[in-house]
Amino acid sequence: MIETTYFTSPLTTFLAETFGVSDSPNAYMLESGRAGLMGSINAISAATASASLAPSEPTIAAHCGHILYLLQFYDAYEQGQTPAADWEGSWSTRVVDEAAWAALRAALQTTYDRVVARLTPGSPWPELRIGAALLLLAHCAYHVGQVRQLVTLTAPR
Repeated sequence: MIETTYFTSPLTTFLAETFGVSDSPNAYMLESGRAGLMGSINAISAATASASLAPSEPTIAAHCGHILYLLQFYDAYEQGQTPAADWEGSWSTRVVDEAAWAALRAALQTTYDRVVARLTPGSPWPELRIGAALLLLAHCAYHVGQVRQLVTLTAPR
């Protein structure tokens, strides 16, 4: 079994970069530690977050709502709960006004902080927990990529 620090340290580094909350000027996946989710969405308006490339395509707000759901789902499991999956409902936020956009961003930050606080090397990590953490990282990283592309495509010119 590996020392849990060897897993949790890079995991928290990669999550911080993915969520755009790293103070590091260097990055593994993006151009900087602030180029991830929060760094990208804190710079756009509710109108941009609500813009859609096509009626059936998700908006930035929808991706953010889905990422929030993923974080909350993971957090519930980390607390020993068994949450019911609602994948369709996780996409229900499509259009936001400035107040709802600020609330969604705040919820993302708060939930992210709560999840990362639980990722401590204090106890052994069973295989299922490691797999869930890697799934969270990969799934969120995918949606952050989608958000970053939408920011470019939907931002006012």
